[in-house]
Amino acid sequence: MKRITKLAMGAFAGAAVALAPLALTGTANADTGTNPETTVITLKQDAGTRTHAAGSQVIHCALAARNPHHSHHADAANRGMVNAVGSVKCDHAVARISIRVGLYKHGRLYRQSPVKANAGKTSVTQNAARRCVARQDYTGVAIADVTAPPGYRPSHAKGRSIGKTVRIAACKRGG
Repeated sequence: MKRITKLAMGAFAGAAVALAPLALTGTANADTGTNPETTVITLKQDAGTRTHAAGSQVIHCALAARNPHHSHHADAANRGMVNAVGSVKCDHAVARISIRVGLYKHGRLYRQSPVKANAGKTSVTQNAARRCVARQDYTGVAIADVTAPPGYRPSHAKGRSIGKTVRIAACKRGG
């Protein structure tokens, strides 16, 4: 678990971005609040600016890493998979939202998703899945980059959410 808690957020510079166990760099724009699985990213409108269509002076984006679980897909190709899901939901549309999800097994990266992005939307969801190995501890980690609409600061904000570590005893539903 220590490797995961030291995960640093890299810049979203294309496919080469990796979730890697590095020294913690911190995030000035994100607040983990009381729920360690949810990170709130806050964007504030510049003083005297009313450019956002919704008219809100503050935009909140909730980044969440859900606990790893068995895949809920019924087809044979996805049976025996463990899945970690991450999502970003903003209360107003933003210029761009990017997310990447990592599935960790015993604190080591087991699967990493590609970056998924939405422009001009309020949310994005991504998942990372890989073959389940019984009697293992799994953790989901999500990192996100939110680009503010014009007239909001900071112009880019990053966040990280670490889900709870879940022990999967058997690689079937109910395990």
